[in-house]
Amino acid sequence: MENLFIGLMSGTSVDSIDSALVNIDRGSFELLESSSSLIKKDLKKRIFEAVNSADISNVEIEELDVELGKAFGKAANRLIQKASLNNTDISAIGSHGQTIKHAPNTIKPYSLQIGKPEEITRVTKIKTVADFRTADIQAGGQGAPLAPLFHKFIFKKDKLSEGVIINIGGICNLTYLNNLNEDIIAYDCGPGNCLIDAWNRSNSKGEFDEKGSWASSGKIIPKLLEVMLRDPFFREQPPRSTGTDYFNLSWIKQNVSNCKSIFSPEDIQATLTELTAQVIFKELKNIKAQKKKIYICGGGIHNTFLINRLEGIIENNIFSTSLLGIDPDFLEASCFAWLAKQRLDRKKFDLTKITGSRGRVLLGEVWEAS
Repeated sequence: MENLFIGLMSGTSVDSIDSALVNIDRGSFELLESSSSLIKKDLKKRIFEAVNSADISNVEIEELDVELGKAFGKAANRLIQKASLNNTDISAIGSHGQTIKHAPNTIKPYSLQIGKPEEITRVTKIKTVADFRTADIQAGGQGAPLAPLFHKFIFKKDKLSEGVIINIGGICNLTYLNNLNEDIIAYDCGPGNCLIDAWNRSNSKGEFDEKGSWASSGKIIPKLLEVMLRDPFFREQPPRSTGTDYFNLSWIKQNVSNCKSIFSPEDIQATLTELTAQVIFKELKNIKAQKKKIYICGGGIHNTFLINRLEGIIENNIFSTSLLGIDPDFLEASCFAWLAKQRLDRKKFDLTKITGSRGRVLLGEVWEAS
């Protein structure tokens, strides 16, 4: 059982902890079992407050770090029980953690993820690999996205020559791969579900816009869309990354305020959904990949209104990463299981074309189980 790894992922939408049990053996990869564990409402509220706060105390960060670490550990234990295995069967856990702040372009660059690895090892008694971003940032990189490394592995495993994987989580990131000439282009596009979800919550419409039904009841506001697309982030050249500490409810309200008009909530929701679609289309067009085969993963794949709109704009069909053998809801969790294996094998990566770091980087730190 030395080839079994667990990946844990809590995305920028903070909706759940995704857990993936995978078998990695000599270049092969199989997702064996998966589960999602809801994050308690109070904890979720505190996480959002931390993300949106300009001045969060170290005490609150430490408390959240410990509490979420326990939740990650329990999520891993539930997955192991679901798979009818023992904790001793698992070689290691790879945990991405919950991003609170992401500031790779400041004078002292950093990216803060909570979900204390010591707590994960304490709860599970399993070796844990975490803190995947710090080494890349210290090497001059953005620290994200890291999933393109896994995307490249999947394409090679499946002997695919060319294509695009788009992860529409809270933040949307894109990976273009051409294995014929070893080309890779990968970076954060901008908001995925984060603005849609934030507006949904602020209008008491639930945690997310199921299938985009609320957005579909509104009309796109061209003036507001134009104002939003003027944000400096969309003019930045890759490598680039962002987070929900930038794209959030305050960002929406500021842009609406800049229009000096009154809009209906459903029209704003339709416009936010259109923003995500337009941002993805713009990036596909920039890299001349809108006619390539496009695979989608992340929660955004369930937003029917968004996906239909995107297909209409790019005039191309969109496919699920399930065609690649990876459930779109668990691709990122699977990625961190795979990255844990790479760290234990001490494999270094050249992320020059992805994050902009220099040299080959060893990703992640290891916490041994006592």
